[in-house]
Amino acid sequence: MDRICFAVLEKICSLAAVGRFVVFSEEELFDAFPDGEKRNEAVLHGALKTMKEYGFIDLKYSSGNLYCIAPLKKYEPAPTPEKEELIIEEKTPKPQHISGAIFFPAFLGGALGSLIVSLIFAFV
Repeated sequence: MDRICFAVLEKICSLAAVGRFVVFSEEELFDAFPDGEKRNEAVLHGALKTMKEYGFIDLKYSSGNLYCIAPLKKYEPAPTPEKEELIIEEKTPKPQHISGAIFFPAFLGGALGSLIVSLIFAFV
């Protein structure tokens, strides 16, 4: 979904409860368009069709410049990149140093296992 879909969906969810149909005019939905985007009826129809296909809205009818729309999912805006980076930093554990008490026995076990397999294949 693109910027127009998210902007229109945010407008719909701000004015209607999930599962409740509300009548919107084209002008109300055009007001939600991001700055610099074309306010075209075809673009609005495309955005509504996309949101309906993805299951975000249910479109009961569209008549003239009126649309009866119900949001089907609660819209939550995406976090800002600064907040997202902080969340990632908090959740990722800091790498810990491998101590020699763990590394050397594991290395020797792998080497011993390889030696045993090599000897078995040498005698067979």
